[in-house]
Amino acid sequence: MIYQHPSNGRGRSNFEVADRIFSTLQDASARLNIKVEEPHWIEMDREEDRSELEYKLREYMMADKRFKHPTICLVVLGYENNYTMYKEVFQQYRMPSQVVTVRNGNRFDKSKASNILRQLNSKVGGDLFNLKFPESLKKKRTMLIGIDVCHAGPQSIVGFSASTNKDLSQYYSDYLVQKKGQEIIQSKMKDSIKNAIQVFAESHGKEFPTNFIIYRDGVGDAQRD
Repeated sequence: MIYQHPSNGRGRSNFEVADRIFSTLQDASARLNIKVEEPHWIEMDREEDRSELEYKLREYMMADKRFKHPTICLVVLGYENNYTMYKEVFQQYRMPSQVVTVRNGNRFDKSKASNILRQLNSKVGGDLFNLKFPESLKKKRTMLIGIDVCHAGPQSIVGFSASTNKDLSQYYSDYLVQKKGQEIIQSKMKDSIKNAIQVFAESHGKEFPTNFIIYRDGVGDAQRD
């Protein structure tokens, strides 16, 4: 858990908020059957200092001369404009992460804690849900794919997700950027599908899907190839 707590006593300390968040997560965990262990606490003198953040992450990973990669990092942020910097650092070090702002931390309750726990569990490979499927579907290696396009910004963004496990509860996701207003997705989608199939095979003993179910909004019968 990472939060600001200046070593010289000058500046705002977010320790109490971080401690409250941790305690509430522990209280809410029993209902979800999720175990929340005591975290490693990283205290920042200045939460906006990227160099300090990277130094303390490396210090944690190389402590005791043994490399250890954190399962996930939970950050308590006092200033929301630091969010992007933290996400960039975690992406650089390939660390799953979750951010809770001090504003939300001050109103943290079991309901919010349960939602955060579900997100944390999902980011470390746990399932958010499980569904019961017909026996006929269970016997097949089925990949569920969802595709949609958003035209809200200066370019159109294609969202892609594909199931990778037999319970259809874990997903590979990707996105594509294309020309503004373009609804039909061209050849770039092939790479996303190939990558999804490869991830699927890794969790199915190197066997590929035998069936595909595709949900695609906004495509008529005449547009299918």
